[in-house]
Amino acid sequence: MSKLLCFVPGKYVPLSRFILSGGSEPIALPVTRAVADYLKMHDAELLLACLRSGEVTYHKAGWSTLREDTVEAENADGTQNSEEGVFVLVSPLLTNTLPVVSHWDNSAAEGKGGFRYGGTDGIGTLRMDEAGEKVVAEHVRLYNNDPDSPYVYNTEDYQLFGRNEGDKALKTPQFERYIGDRYSLYAVDDLVAISLSDRILKTFGYPVVYRNESADDGALLSNAPVFQLISGSLLVTENGQHSLASYILPPNWSAKNVKGYPLLFNGYYDANENTFSTVGPSFLEIIGKTLASTGKGVVGVLWNGGGYIGSRSLQGSIYAGIGAAIAKGQDSYGGYAEQVVAVGGSRGGLTALLAGGNPLRLPYRVRYTLCYAPPLILNGLTREFAEGACPLIWHVAEVDTGYRDIWKKDWRHPQTGRSGIETLLQTLTGAGDSASLRETTGLESDFFLDGLKASGTKLLINHGTHDAFTLSRFSFTFAALVRSRGIPLRHEIGYRFGHNNCTDLYEQAALCLKAILQEQEQELEFTGTVHYRRRSPEAGEWEQTERFVPVHQPVFLEAPKFVAVGSPVAWTLYGEPGMEYRLELGILDQQAWEQKQQVVRNECITLASGVLADKQHPLELCSWQDGVSQLADGQHTGYYLYELSYRLKGEQDWNIVSPSRVPQPGVEPQAVLRILEEQPNPASEAFRAEAAVLCISSGLSEA
Repeated sequence: MSKLLCFVPGKYVPLSRFILSGGSEPIALPVTRAVADYLKMHDAELLLACLRSGEVTYHKAGWSTLREDTVEAENADGTQNSEEGVFVLVSPLLTNTLPVVSHWDNSAAEGKGGFRYGGTDGIGTLRMDEAGEKVVAEHVRLYNNDPDSPYVYNTEDYQLFGRNEGDKALKTPQFERYIGDRYSLYAVDDLVAISLSDRILKTFGYPVVYRNESADDGALLSNAPVFQLISGSLLVTENGQHSLASYILPPNWSAKNVKGYPLLFNGYYDANENTFSTVGPSFLEIIGKTLASTGKGVVGVLWNGGGYIGSRSLQGSIYAGIGAAIAKGQDSYGGYAEQVVAVGGSRGGLTALLAGGNPLRLPYRVRYTLCYAPPLILNGLTREFAEGACPLIWHVAEVDTGYRDIWKKDWRHPQTGRSGIETLLQTLTGAGDSASLRETTGLESDFFLDGLKASGTKLLINHGTHDAFTLSRFSFTFAALVRSRGIPLRHEIGYRFGHNNCTDLYEQAALCLKAILQEQEQELEFTGTVHYRRRSPEAGEWEQTERFVPVHQPVFLEAPKFVAVGSPVAWTLYGEPGMEYRLELGILDQQAWEQKQQVVRNECITLASGVLADKQHPLELCSWQDGVSQLADGQHTGYYLYELSYRLKGEQDWNIVSPSRVPQPGVEPQAVLRILEEQPNPASEAFRAEAAVLCISSGLSEA
C-alpha cells in the first residue's frame, strides 16, 4: 500500500480501492459485488472523493452502463484534469465515527491530561510510517527525563492513575492501579483506521466501518457487507475495576442473531494499540478467513487486560474483567459466551490461559485455549536467573513497578522494604513471593488447575527454548501438572525460538473456530508434544520452521550471555534422565575473539558435571537440572566458550553439542559467555539489544 494512494475522505467509509488517475479518461471504480448490491438495494447516493494538491473534493457519480459493478463520474467537472488525483468511492449511506476514542483528554486534571469518557487525545499517537505501510507509536513524554529521579514515569505532567485524591499522588503502578486501565495511551490518526480498512477491503472485499461506543452518531448496521469495529468500550467490574475492550463484528452481522456468533478473545496491552496495530489486524483476517471458509461469522473481543503498564493479567480482578469483556460480547453484539476461542502470545498467552481456566465459574466457556510464549517464570522467579538466562526480566520489573534502580541488589522499596523481585510480584499479583502464589491463586495452584479441568477447555501451549523472559522448565512443569489432571494439552516446542512463535497462533485459532462453526472434529490434535526446529541455518531465515520427531529428547542449555566478576552463572540443562553431562567454559584469547571472533582456546574450567536425575514429575517431557555456579576466586574479565558434552544412559561414547548451535541467529558464531568488570544495567536498552536479540537468550541446543 502506498501512502499516496490512501487518504481520509472525511467522515465517509472508502467503498472501493484508491486509484490514481488523471488526463482525459473518465474515472471508473470497480466495486465488489456484495458492496454494489448493498448500495443498489438502498438506492444510495454515490460520490467520488478526490485528493488533489492536498485538498479533498467530492463529485457525484453513478453506476456504469457498460461495466458491471463499476461506478463512474456523472460528469467531467472536476474529475477530468491533466493533473493526477487519487479517487475512491464513498456514500452518505456508510460513514465512520472518527476520531477513534481513547478516553484521554489533554485538558483534564487542570491541564495535566487524564481520563475523560469519550476523549480522543493521547499521551502518544499511532500513525502510519513514511512509507504508509506500518503503524508506528509515537510517545510524547510518558517517561521521566529527570536523571536524578528514582521514578520511570512522567507523573508530573500526566495524571496516569485514577481520579481520586489517593491515586493522583501515585508515582508508580500499584497492585490493581495500572497505567492505561480505563484509557488508551494513544490517540489514533484517522489515516491509521482508513489504511486498515483499505487493507481488509483488498483482501476480503469488505471495508471496515468504525464506531465509538461513547458516541451517539453511529448506530450499528445489520446485514451490511462491512466489518464493524467498535472501540473504547469501558468495562467496570462489581469491585470498581476498570478496563477497555474493542469488538469486531463480521460482515452481514445481524442484531437479531442472538448468541449466534462464536467469540474470538484476546487480552493484551494498550487498548488502541491492540486494536489498530498488534492484534486487531490479525483478528480481522481470522474473521474474514473464517467467513470465507464456512460462510459464518465470528465476533472478535480485544481486551486490554485491565491495564497497559504494571499489569501482566495476573491481578486479582482479572477474572471479573475477562467475564465482563465476554459478557459484553454476548449481550451487546450477539456473541455466544459458551463458544469462546481464547488466543494470545506473551502476556496475551497468559490472559488466554486465565480465561480458559475460569476458576470462578463465570458464565462463559472457552472451548479452545491457545497460549503462545506465556511467561510462566512467575511460578518460581529468582534473582539469579533474572540476571542470567532471562535477561529481560529486569526490564519487565522496571517498566511494571516504575522504579529505575529496582535491578540493583541492594535496592529496597522505599515504603515496604521489599526487594526488587518481591516488589515486582506484589505489583503484578498482590503476593510477595512465588511460593504463596502456588498455594493460593497462581497457575500451579489447585484453585486454578481445578478450574481449568472443570472448564472442559482444550489447551495448546507453544513455547520456545531460550526465551529471554522465562525458562523452559516452567513450561515443562506446568504441562506435566495439566496432564496429571487429565486436561487435553498439545505442547509445542520451538528449539532456539526464544520469545517467538514456531507455529502461527492465528492460523490455529482459525482452525478452532472452523471446528466450532461446522460442528466437526478439530484438525489439531490436542494431545502429546510436538517438536519444531529451524528449517535453515541461515540467520535471515531463522523464522522458518519444520516439525521433526527426535530420537531422544534434544539436549539444550539455557545460560547467560553476560555476568559480572564475582556473580554466579545461573544455568539450566535439559535432556534424558540418567544422562551424564559436562558443562565447561573454555577461556578464549580476548584479542582473537574481539578482532575476528576467532576461537583460540587457552584452557578450560569446569562449570558443572553430573547425572540428570529422574524427572521432577513422571509426566514431564524430560529431565532437567538447574544450577548456580560460582566461578573461582580471581576469575578475570573476558570471553569464555560454553562447551557441553553428554552421554546417554547405557551408551559408551560422549556426544558434543557444537558450540555453533547458538540460539541468537546471526549475532555470534559460537556460544560465548562474557564476564564484565561490573554488572551493567540489565533494564537498559543497550543491554537488552545485546543480551536478548529478538527476545532470544543465550546457551546451546543440539536441535
